[in-house]
Amino acid sequence: MTHRGIVRSIAVALCAAAAIPALAQNGTITGKVEATPPKYLAETVVYVKQAPGTFAPKSEAMDQKGLAFIPHVLVITKGDTVKFLNHDNVAHNVYSPDVDPYNLGTFKQNELRTHTFTKEGAYSQLCSIHPEMLGYVFVNQNPYAAAVDAKGSFTIKDVPPGTYKLEVWNSHLKAPEKSVTVAAGKTVTESFSLKR
Repeated sequence: MTHRGIVRSIAVALCAAAAIPALAQNGTITGKVEATPPKYLAETVVYVKQAPGTFAPKSEAMDQKGLAFIPHVLVITKGDTVKFLNHDNVAHNVYSPDVDPYNLGTFKQNELRTHTFTKEGAYSQLCSIHPEMLGYVFVNQNPYAAAVDAKGSFTIKDVPPGTYKLEVWNSHLKAPEKSVTVAAGKTVTESFSLKR
């Protein structure tokens, strides 16, 4: 390795080492959501309503397989692009009438279409060919959000220290927002009870 290569390797290692303590200074929000009726629990997102900073856009994916959207709820950040895949052996049409409506047209097996989400909110994902299909893309202002698992548990990682409004989105149910204070390197636990 040349002298320049050694210097570059050392610089990369130092940058990586410096990033580790910075990440460790962030905190975690965890907890559980209960829903009445429980059949709507799977359609729940817990999120930090507003957080300072700018967030680099990412690319995420939502598949169509077995005549279902996978994942059922996809959580992204404003500015992210979603690749809509089709791994079924039939054609699909993906559209949403919500917030900032779009229609991606009809595409066949192994084709994909993309859409960039520039407005916050919950977008139902529908297929005009298969009306029984339903999924959701939830677009948050920041990346500090998570869909609940099958038991209603959620974990939001790498949240910068501070006090935030923690809210819940559900397709049918509601719960009051809560105030949470995240401390460096600590985990704060909060729970919600969703009702009509």
